[in-house]
Amino acid sequence: MICELFPFQKQAVNEMRLRVAMALNNYRMLKIPQVVSLQAPTGSGKTIIMSALIEDIFYGSEQFTEQPEAIFVWLSDSPQLNEQSKQKIELKADKVRMDQCVVISDESFDREILEDGHIYFLNTQKLGKAGNLSRHSDTRQYTIWETIENTAREKADRLYFIIDEAHRGMQGRQAGTATTIMQRFIKGSSEQNLSPIPVVIGMSATAERFNSLVGQTTNSTLHKVVISPAQVRQSGLLKDRIVIIYPEDPIKHGDMAVLQAATDEWQDKCKHWYQYTYEQHYPNVNPVFVIQVCAGSGTKVSDTDLDDVIAKIEERMGDSFKENEVVHTFGSTGTLSIHGLTVPHIEPSEIAEDRRICVVLFKENLSTGWDCPRAETMMSFRRAEDATYIAQLLGRMVRTPLQCHVLVDDSLNDVRLFLPYFNQDTVQKVIDELQATEGGEIPTVVDGESLEDQTYDTWSVHNQRKKTQKQTVGQLSIFDYPNGFQEEPAAAPSTAVGDMSNSGAVAANQDGADSEIPAEGQHQTIPLETVSGNDVHAGQETERTGGGNQSVNKEQPALTPAVSQMSMLPTIDREEITKFINEQGYLTYIVRAVKIN
Repeated sequence: MICELFPFQKQAVNEMRLRVAMALNNYRMLKIPQVVSLQAPTGSGKTIIMSALIEDIFYGSEQFTEQPEAIFVWLSDSPQLNEQSKQKIELKADKVRMDQCVVISDESFDREILEDGHIYFLNTQKLGKAGNLSRHSDTRQYTIWETIENTAREKADRLYFIIDEAHRGMQGRQAGTATTIMQRFIKGSSEQNLSPIPVVIGMSATAERFNSLVGQTTNSTLHKVVISPAQVRQSGLLKDRIVIIYPEDPIKHGDMAVLQAATDEWQDKCKHWYQYTYEQHYPNVNPVFVIQVCAGSGTKVSDTDLDDVIAKIEERMGDSFKENEVVHTFGSTGTLSIHGLTVPHIEPSEIAEDRRICVVLFKENLSTGWDCPRAETMMSFRRAEDATYIAQLLGRMVRTPLQCHVLVDDSLNDVRLFLPYFNQDTVQKVIDELQATEGGEIPTVVDGESLEDQTYDTWSVHNQRKKTQKQTVGQLSIFDYPNGFQEEPAAAPSTAVGDMSNSGAVAANQDGADSEIPAEGQHQTIPLETVSGNDVHAGQETERTGGGNQSVNKEQPALTPAVSQMSMLPTIDREEITKFINEQGYLTYIVRAVKIN
């Protein structure tokens, strides 16, 4: 493998290799179909694990001899998912030759038996009754069912049948009958004259339904390999948080206002990633802004105003997009002109590797066959009833761009989704659907927060936007007296000093006449912000009495601590700290003073 596997991935490959060898040996002796189930959370690298397993079977390992004549059939429910899996194997498994990977084409594929030493990619959309692969014709002598049956009968000692996202064909009412296409390979099918495949490998984030089907409705022997969410969480492969942002007041903050907020978030991520990768000598991440628009009615490409979307983003950026920086994935639609910009079509599997892409417009085709760790910010114009679909999308966006946890800038450890047509209740539905879709316990924190009151405040060694903190009335800020209570405040305190039982707000009288006179015997404290032309210090308040126009300064006891108090904001020698870090060989940073407003 070109990439270094994480410890939990190496462990999974070794365990899978042992289980697969046991399954193959059991079938040779007992002639009972064998099923190996890999259950791994979203983002754990299931395709990478399977690529390493294929490489080990082809070329051997320390424990097992090589099997160059092995045959693999990789089945999924999407052509895009197949293409992405094929690309990963070719890029990451350096021992596997590119000519070993074969996509079964419904136009030209016609073989009596599959060739040794190859990996065949097949998707269920080509296996329906209307598909050419299931029918004889003048150009096809063998159906795909006959080819697989012949291979399983003649080469059972070297055939490995892999089902990607195995849970998808095992749910609903059909889970108890052999009607779905994926189930035919496990149970067999009299209609296609297909026997159960000798060795099946199923991989999924939610393998319960798959395991239940195998254990309850077949006589196959089940071997299970499970990767826990804790193992993935510790690896740093996934973002720490998925934060779903929604407006509390959708009238005040409409979809375009939310789009502007999402653009600000994306621009902020671009700046932080650039600074981090520059200082750490990594290639720049180039974060992608993913925007889900509504489907079109009639002849319209989309009911969302695409021109307005691009215009608002450019306005917020203060710049214009260049060609190939904005793309779309609108099915059969070709190149579009949006807001005077040429926007080409692109396949979802090509997004991650094209470093020019900044913004991706899509409708409904990114839930499968798409893996883009560069997707840092997402905005959806879809309505609240699409909770299930949005949950599926989020499952594709939790991977970290550099496959590691960022220690010095916590803002790079989360991904944010902006939903203008959702509220707190519908956001909770998204969270519930995501957890149900991705296996119950996903290794990432999923939370929602309102656009008006964002609560997540991430830590960073770099200067970043500061959220305005809500302060309780009458409460002093620690920054009002940075050098201790015995000193004067650095600025006017944020609330009235001396908020005691008899104190209250009153307007300052700058013309010598009272604007408000309290009851006799009472006094009121004037907030220091309203005092003009008077030298008012900490520990002193202006008192008015009910006796008329007189005002006196009443000295209050100074707030002096019993012991000497150190400064809230001590002075540090930034140059010495930077020098020490560099001399120790740690990561290099330029320490800057940050002004706290």
